[in-house]
Amino acid sequence: MASPAFHISTILRPSVLAFGAVLVALLSITSLVRDQDDERYLERRYADVGKILSAAIDPRFQTKADEITRVAERLVVIGAIRGGVLYDGSGHEQQVFGERVEASFNAVMRTGHTVFRPARSSKADFYYPPEASLTPFHIFLRVDVGEITSLETIRDDRAVTIALGGGAAAAAITEMVMMLMVWWPLRRVRTVVEAMLHDPASADRGQPLRGWGGEVGRLTFAFECLRSMLADVWRTRVMVADTIIESSPFAVLQINVDGHPFFANPSCARLFGRDILRTNEVSPLMLRDVASGARHGLKAYVETYRSGIRPVEFPTPNGPKQALLASLVLGAETRAPVNVLVGVDISALHGARIAAEAALKTGMEDVAKATTRTFEYKQMLEACLALMGGGKKSQEHLQVAAFAREWLDTAAEAGAVQVAEVDGEDPEVAGGADNLRAVTRFAAFLAYTQVGSLPVDMKIDVRGIDFETAGLQVQARAAAGGGKGACVADTNLALAALKAAVARVDGRLSEVEQEENGAVIVRVVLRGAAERMQTTMKSKTAD
Repeated sequence: MASPAFHISTILRPSVLAFGAVLVALLSITSLVRDQDDERYLERRYADVGKILSAAIDPRFQTKADEITRVAERLVVIGAIRGGVLYDGSGHEQQVFGERVEASFNAVMRTGHTVFRPARSSKADFYYPPEASLTPFHIFLRVDVGEITSLETIRDDRAVTIALGGGAAAAAITEMVMMLMVWWPLRRVRTVVEAMLHDPASADRGQPLRGWGGEVGRLTFAFECLRSMLADVWRTRVMVADTIIESSPFAVLQINVDGHPFFANPSCARLFGRDILRTNEVSPLMLRDVASGARHGLKAYVETYRSGIRPVEFPTPNGPKQALLASLVLGAETRAPVNVLVGVDISALHGARIAAEAALKTGMEDVAKATTRTFEYKQMLEACLALMGGGKKSQEHLQVAAFAREWLDTAAEAGAVQVAEVDGEDPEVAGGADNLRAVTRFAAFLAYTQVGSLPVDMKIDVRGIDFETAGLQVQARAAAGGGKGACVADTNLALAALKAAVARVDGRLSEVEQEENGAVIVRVVLRGAAERMQTTMKSKTAD
């Protein structure tokens, strides 16, 4: 049977409404019929009393008020009427006989009604104008209508009885119809829903639902289609997806809109090293984005990264782990969207990548160090060759700034010099090209070896001192952020090679100075172009 709440809300209410509607309708119909019957009865009674009055008045004395009054009093005695009053044409009262009427002459003249009967009264007042009574008087008669009153009482009782019976029958029929067309189909639907919630895969088991026409029938048919589709989808998709997720090597974590996890497969527990569903409230999972370094809880992470794949790091009982985490939102346009995180452990790959990066960095440092060492060895070899070979003194005058730039570019490519600068007037100096090139290179090399660390910042300045001499100054200091190693070149070898080269161009090594801030300054004085020109003129005069 239907539950009390369902019976009251779905079945009893329509039955009560049907009972009330039929009761009101029948009472209204019987009331209308009663009023029409009363009107027809009063019309017949009015005509009958008028005929009696006309027949009782002698036509010879119908203009005399006394004769009319005498006739009316006789009618009162025999019970034909109960009383009345006689008015003349101007509305003045002439005679009164029997009971006095309640209707007034003015009311008749104002409304034009000929019958006056108070509600539910057993007496009525009839008005007969002169043209109806064939007299010059306005006649009001009071008559007994008790017969219609008794009939009204009987009729009202019957009408109430009929209305109550009709309402009860309508209520019973309505309840029966509601039970057959609403309660029974919905009861079957409820049974199917309970079975479907217990085992969705068997939702389409049993006979198909059928219902009568109307909205309930269409609802039953729609639900039958729904349960068939649900069972098919559950068996072919949901159960398959559930099996795949449970056995998947990828961790799957589902999070609601409040940021609380409500589903995690076994791989998720293996990835995070704990049961996230039970421990997240006590110890919230914190994820660190490897790319940006930002740390987020689950809710903040899914709000920040709604889609895409990002590498993350998180703590576990066995130490930090790294994973690739994919985030997506299902049902974003619904009232309860679900955030899904799919992760795979990349700790081994991350460790291998760190090791490869470290090896690459070490290899690049070794290559850079080997390049620098090769540069230093080449410079020392060049110094040895300069000491072994005497060379000849040629007489030229040229600029040496290009030699300085050449050496600085080579040193910068080898990683020996970080910041290089060539400044000064770059005057022409006297000497052979190879010898001047050697002087410039060995002066820079000596300053480099005197600093002793890698790399260095170097500035070479070439300026004229007077008309006969020019100065070459090399200034070097340890570069900012250096400390990449020590210089292995022999500073004594560089100094000896510089002295030999300076002697070949008739120059002079002025000083090698090391300041308190660690800077090294090498100064060389060379012959200028004016001195070269003067020497040439002397040789021509001697010839």
